[in-house]
Amino acid sequence: MIFFLDSSFIIALADADDQFHDRARELMEQGNLQKTEKIISDLVLSESVTGVAARLGQKAGMDVFENLFYDSKTKIIFLNKRLCERTLHVYLKYGRKLSFADIVSVRIMYDHKIKSIVSFDSDFDVVEGVSRIPKNPS
Repeated sequence: MIFFLDSSFIIALADADDQFHDRARELMEQGNLQKTEKIISDLVLSESVTGVAARLGQKAGMDVFENLFYDSKTKIIFLNKRLCERTLHVYLKYGRKLSFADIVSVRIMYDHKIKSIVSFDSDFDVVEGVSRIPKNPS
């Protein structure tokens, strides 16, 4: 099974003070996410590095970059003109509920037949054919 990782999960995993940090660590360990193939977009990479750097400093942001960019189990899909164009019809459906970056994530999930996103962002719950892990963070 392949999982898509959202920046909310990555940031929570990196920041011990994040409200979802313990749950993110638990998911990483229980779900064997370290050993499983994962996909992110370059937009998720950017959000994650920026979010962690804003909270914990530039060094922590660089650590997140290196952990994602050089992890052989994590594939990064880079945004290009074709992907942007193909994202537009998904944007028309979910644009009032999700950011464009999140909609790019959904388009990539559809393209790669990925059904699960690891995210603490409940906005993904409205997306047809996508299951969010964890479903109800607490």
